[in-house]
Amino acid sequence: MRSILLFFVLVNAVCFGQKNESYLIKQELFLGNKLANSKSTYVAVSSNKTVSKKVFPLEINTKAITFTGPDRQFIFSSLCPDSNLNVLNSSALADILVQLQQPIYFNFQGRETIVDTTSLKREIRAKALHWELTDDVVAMVANNMTVVAAVLSQELNHAYINKDFLKRLQVEPQLVESKRYSMTKSDKHKVYLTFRDTSQQLEGELVIAKKGCKLISLNQRPYTFDNRPVLSTTNIQQLETIMHPTYDETYAEMLLSSSFVSKKLLTDGAVDSVKVVEYIKKYDAIFPNDKFFVQKKLNLLQQIKDDKQYDLTLKNTPVNLLAGTHHLSNLLYRGELSKDKFMALIPLLDKEKKYNWIQNSLYQGYAPSKEYLSAGEQIELLLNGFSEVEKQYIYPMVLWQRIEDQDNDLPQSRSLFNELMGLNADYWTNGNAGRYALMAFKRLSTIDAQYGRQMLNDIIAKLTTLYNTDQTERKDVTRAHLATAYYFAYQLIHKNDRSEALAYLEKAALYSPKKDAEIAYDSYYDTNFLKAKNNYSEDYLTELASTGQKDAALSKYIKEFLTVQGTSYRGLRDFYQHYYSDQKFSEFFMQKVVSQLPDAPNFILSNLQNGQTTKDDLKGKWTLVDFWGTWCGPCVAEMPKLNNFYEQLKIDKERAQRIGFVSIACSDTKDKVKNFIAKNNYTIPVLMSDNRVERDFNVQGYPSKYILTPAGKLIAMPFGFDWRQLLEEIAVF
Repeated sequence: MRSILLFFVLVNAVCFGQKNESYLIKQELFLGNKLANSKSTYVAVSSNKTVSKKVFPLEINTKAITFTGPDRQFIFSSLCPDSNLNVLNSSALADILVQLQQPIYFNFQGRETIVDTTSLKREIRAKALHWELTDDVVAMVANNMTVVAAVLSQELNHAYINKDFLKRLQVEPQLVESKRYSMTKSDKHKVYLTFRDTSQQLEGELVIAKKGCKLISLNQRPYTFDNRPVLSTTNIQQLETIMHPTYDETYAEMLLSSSFVSKKLLTDGAVDSVKVVEYIKKYDAIFPNDKFFVQKKLNLLQQIKDDKQYDLTLKNTPVNLLAGTHHLSNLLYRGELSKDKFMALIPLLDKEKKYNWIQNSLYQGYAPSKEYLSAGEQIELLLNGFSEVEKQYIYPMVLWQRIEDQDNDLPQSRSLFNELMGLNADYWTNGNAGRYALMAFKRLSTIDAQYGRQMLNDIIAKLTTLYNTDQTERKDVTRAHLATAYYFAYQLIHKNDRSEALAYLEKAALYSPKKDAEIAYDSYYDTNFLKAKNNYSEDYLTELASTGQKDAALSKYIKEFLTVQGTSYRGLRDFYQHYYSDQKFSEFFMQKVVSQLPDAPNFILSNLQNGQTTKDDLKGKWTLVDFWGTWCGPCVAEMPKLNNFYEQLKIDKERAQRIGFVSIACSDTKDKVKNFIAKNNYTIPVLMSDNRVERDFNVQGYPSKYILTPAGKLIAMPFGFDWRQLLEEIAVF
């Protein structure tokens, strides 16, 4: 991600000969009405003591920075490194670390400000060479720092705010170019001013010390928001104490050399295991307990596939250093935990990781050896050793296990089941109680079928209420449980009351997930533990047809395909060929189904040869459209397969008359794509996204694939779907 740092604005007089003044500058940037990022910068303005001091007598040093990016996905603080988040995943890190270490030398010549850009760029190039930054990052940092230096030093040039200027303000407001100043009050030590800049559409207040005319504070903001997509506010406060630098070069080198902006650990573009080992050895001695170094060390050990060293390092790492990473879950799933480590680890898990581990791993009772906590001991600690929240996650499982332990004691089992059903919504949501209620049904219905039916009615009522009120990310889990409960009800009465059973099966199909996005991650485990299915639509339609309602079932199959186009094709085809064997499926599919598909969005995109391709250029063939990017790991991994597919098309002229292929590179540059294609000797046709086409196609992730029909209709396919089998089959229709 290319990220240009906010440059900060410091507005006040800097008197020549001033020794050292420190300021805190806080700036917030808004895109529309949304806060995009905020930055607090601690700077010192002082006299230049280098050999260039005669030409550039002043210098600015950045002592500390805190920066929060969009949606708090990037947080950096040189004052509190433990609060940093994703700092190794953004090119903004290079900007920040250079700014923290690079002085800015400048001079005033009347109203003009002259910056020593020669030494600035030279120092940036030297640091970039030492850190082995990539070429595009070097260019970005040099550009950003040049802008920072120019704007900052220019804003410091307010020599007109002197004693004479303040005297004139006592008489009437003063206009300096487009900025109009007014004095609101004055006391023994300070002068309070307001200003309005008609050129920049800014207004604000500032406080000036009478002695030396130095800035004490400033607040600046836009006074109009009309047609301004980018807005910023600035707050400046003079600091009474002098700050010392908060980051040293060794720490900066440790961070940058292991981030994606550096080539220091690479050889020919790939991670070099020898360089990784040297990196770890070097910084292990300096930063053994630094959170970011420890996490990066573990990441690198996984990258070079040193599993033995990874496991040893993970085992010996304090759990607090693993917070917020997948390494914390890895440690938990390995199960080699003492009581103390377990008690320290559990509070560090986020809700999703805690839920997944308890419901899908701990449930299975995995425990590696007697040296560590057993599953039973872990359950007991979760039940009684933590807060109410941890109890919510575990107690439904405990109740089910107690039901299992009752053998055939139905009264006691009923009591436990009633307790499970009486738990509040938090227990049902966090503790996956639907799974355990359904498992209890399967266990107890074999003892008393009549009671089993009552249980199912209670479970369906509970799940329906929960589903209708649930606003959490677990709603899809509840939906899957509800579909399974209706299917179990169908199975229970199918032999005795087929009509009522069909109504239950229809509900099971209704609550079945229709799209991949609606399938809960945990459904895989639930379907295995409950011996259930992900989707009951085909069961319902088959049963509906068997009652003589095949046309109604076919209409529902068509509707299903139009909703979930890729995965539901096979069911539609098989159903039609079974119940309408005297008719051609290909004719039905083209006339009754394809005609109802949505039109593919129009587009005009450039290819790598500077030509253009439109949607109309692809008509007449069944065309596979692949959305991808050189930055996308899964996209790159499947590229050999796609290139082979395209090469075969070029050889097989008959297939090439019916089938087309085009790829669309998104969030990429033409040079990167060209280099990637050339480096790997690929021949696939590539169009460059206009940053709109992926939105028009409603691309949800990468890679994403679509089939354009010869008439320009659109078939969307979920990630991981066997697109080739579908394409080859329908291309002969």
